[in-house]
Amino acid sequence: MLLEALALALAGARLLWSLVAEEPLTVGGTVFLLVVALAGALWLHRVARGLWRGYRWPRAAALVVQLFLLVLGVPLLQGGQWAAGLALALPAAVVLLLLFRPAVLAWTSRTVR
Repeated sequence: MLLEALALALAGARLLWSLVAEEPLTVGGTVFLLVVALAGALWLHRVARGLWRGYRWPRAAALVVQLFLLVLGVPLLQGGQWAAGLALALPAAVVLLLLFRPAVLAWTSRTVR
């Protein structure tokens, strides 16, 4: 989850670079995407931190994010865009598998913190 947050933050940095050093297609659209990417990166960082600390709430958030990534990645794979498809679908599949491991479930279901 932390790597996904970093990747989204890097995408936001790339959008910021396109605003500063290049001429974006639309300034308003690029600013909107920049805000969404940075807010998403902050949210993913919070989810990763919550999982690390053993809270219950981040499991649902992580599950939803991974399902969205699979929804985006699988059509890319089917369309022949292997690099982008694997970059989205592979980490999502790994995180989904890890979320349901007994050790992770036990860690995030503890009552004492």
